[in-house]
Amino acid sequence: MSLREWLIAIGTLVIIGIVIDGVRRMRRARKESIAISSGMGADDLEESPLDEEYNPELPNGGARTISRETLEERGYVKPEKPSRFATPPPKPTRPVKDSLPAQEPDDSDVQNAVEDDTGFSSRDDLEPEIEAGWGANDDQPEVAQASGDNQEVPPPVVTSEVEEDTARRENVASRGSQPLAGANRPEAREVIVINVLARDANEFQGIALKKLFDACGLEFGDLDIYHRHESSDTTSPVQFSVANAVEPGTFRPEDMQTLSTPGISFFMSMPGPTSALQAFDFMLETAQCVVRNLGGELKDERRSVMTPQTIEHCRQRIREFERKERSRRV
Repeated sequence: MSLREWLIAIGTLVIIGIVIDGVRRMRRARKESIAISSGMGADDLEESPLDEEYNPELPNGGARTISRETLEERGYVKPEKPSRFATPPPKPTRPVKDSLPAQEPDDSDVQNAVEDDTGFSSRDDLEPEIEAGWGANDDQPEVAQASGDNQEVPPPVVTSEVEEDTARRENVASRGSQPLAGANRPEAREVIVINVLARDANEFQGIALKKLFDACGLEFGDLDIYHRHESSDTTSPVQFSVANAVEPGTFRPEDMQTLSTPGISFFMSMPGPTSALQAFDFMLETAQCVVRNLGGELKDERRSVMTPQTIEHCRQRIREFERKERSRRV
């Protein structure tokens, strides 16, 4: 054989030896791994309940939900202890007279029951207890009186804060020395408007409006419209005013009996009220009082539906105006 042939044969033998040694090393490592796992108690592990649902074709093996009862049965979860806040099982109730057996007990049975349980000496002593029944007078519902059950309950009277504030005011007997309501209002630089418009073809009647205005502390005054002051004294600041939504926007006291209007306009001018936010809340409550009692709906100054967002925007305008006023005074 030539040198070249000898080198090929030796190389082949070396490669075969390397492969055999690698296979031998892999088998030995696997045996060692099994021996280590057995020493750590791997043989004692139970089969996982999730192995039954394993599907290699689905992501994560296709895990499935297993109930807590299954896990408890297989020993993976401890049984839950009953909570003390859980609803207790119903307790057996004592029999009453109606639930007693209809047949008469034998004299011997009654006598034995008397001697064993109650201590009575004869059946005659036991008869009152049998007639009354066990617990016959316990937990008996009271019988309601028939009279008044079918009477309709009147709806609760809803009173707004502005009405309560008006009720707390002192009545002024004479206003001869006081100015006309709304006459001392300063020049407005910001105006918040709330419109109340009647629905469909309905209109607000002057008599009903006058009653609501009086209940909410509004007084007829300057510009032939109604104003609400912070107190019964008309020298106090004006909180808000109410005008007719129909041109020229005025009310005439002598015409309130026959007046009908499709809407009214509440407006609050600033500067003016001592607490502008409270004045706005009183104006909003008065407008809602009109809606609650006479129907209609709230509209903003553009005659769009007044939403909670619109109301919050009005409050934000008031806060911004007060902030500018404070900075201007400084």
